[in-house]
Amino acid sequence: MDICMLAPENSPSWGGVGSYTYDLVNNLPKDSNIHIFTIGRDVKDSYADLFGDDVQVHEIVKVSPNDTFFYNLKFQFSIFKKLKEFNKQNQYDVIHSHSGHLPHLLSQFQNIAPMVVTVHATVKGLNKSIRRYDFKTDSTESYMNVFSKGIELFEKISFNKADRLLPVSNFTLKQINEDYGVDTTNKVQVLHTAVDVNLFAPKNKELSEKPTILFAGRLYAIKGVETFLNALEIITKKKSVKALLVGRGNTGYVNQRLNSMMPSCDFSINGLISHNQMPDIFDQSDILVVPSIYENCPITILEAMSSGKIVVASNVGGIPEIITDGHNGFLFESGNHDELAAILSDILEENIDISKIQSNARNLIVQDYNWKNRGKEIHEQYKKVVL
Repeated sequence: MDICMLAPENSPSWGGVGSYTYDLVNNLPKDSNIHIFTIGRDVKDSYADLFGDDVQVHEIVKVSPNDTFFYNLKFQFSIFKKLKEFNKQNQYDVIHSHSGHLPHLLSQFQNIAPMVVTVHATVKGLNKSIRRYDFKTDSTESYMNVFSKGIELFEKISFNKADRLLPVSNFTLKQINEDYGVDTTNKVQVLHTAVDVNLFAPKNKELSEKPTILFAGRLYAIKGVETFLNALEIITKKKSVKALLVGRGNTGYVNQRLNSMMPSCDFSINGLISHNQMPDIFDQSDILVVPSIYENCPITILEAMSSGKIVVASNVGGIPEIITDGHNGFLFESGNHDELAAILSDILEENIDISKIQSNARNLIVQDYNWKNRGKEIHEQYKKVVL
């Protein structure tokens, strides 16, 4: 099968869509002929570096490393101008794209090949969450607010025109139906994000003497950074911990807040790191905190659970579809830093059976969120739309 993959992030370390694309390509049938269309950006672990000659990678537009919003528009226009010509040479059976970025929007009107769209998030859902959160927003989030109405309209058009929709959670499917009124009959299959269970495997099970609490994601308002910092402030008045943050965004503000908690809280802000470094990050950590106010099926949660780490996450979006509170992780009310701090205190004081939580989490991921199986399932979805 000839597969065209639209990949707006060009690196698994750049974000959830970047990781999803990388793992998907690695887990499709080996006889697949895959063309990845992406951006040219100075990033760690670009697809061209990672895939070598096994996959044809086309960096069709160059963008600035600091561009976190407008690059997507440039990518859309480049796809519109160049994809049809590439298709004449290769005759793609299916095009796989992603909602949240919409790189396929303009090319949908060209009717090049059947379109499969993984729905990682809805723009309307993101914008509703950003507007109600009291935190200094990143420039990307501000742009989302400014252009929200237009983007939401385009997203509705995209959902209606797609041949197949693959929302990454039941929550996402509900948003597609309720927020946009899209008729998804006979064109949708919920397929949660997955993880490489061999790469992300348990090593250390006991808490460190000075436990490390990990925040892995963009330092954006929507990721609940303020909730994380407020909970840490409570925790560090009782116990010394380490805070490890991985991701780009509002580092100046976060650094200032964490400095105020010294010396009870040692901390490190790592920014973007290579995808192949993430297993080591989890190995250094004891607890992953995901305090987001909007999520669907976060890859970070799956990676942490697969690595045998305790996950404490807000009860939003598709997260409760993964975590059963007290069984394979812990849930708290989004924005409630007091509740988050109380859960962390119980874990740090070892008032719970940590090893049982870790074992339940690992077993769930191996059984239901394994990329080896998910790649086959997505390939079956391609077959449903191929004419």
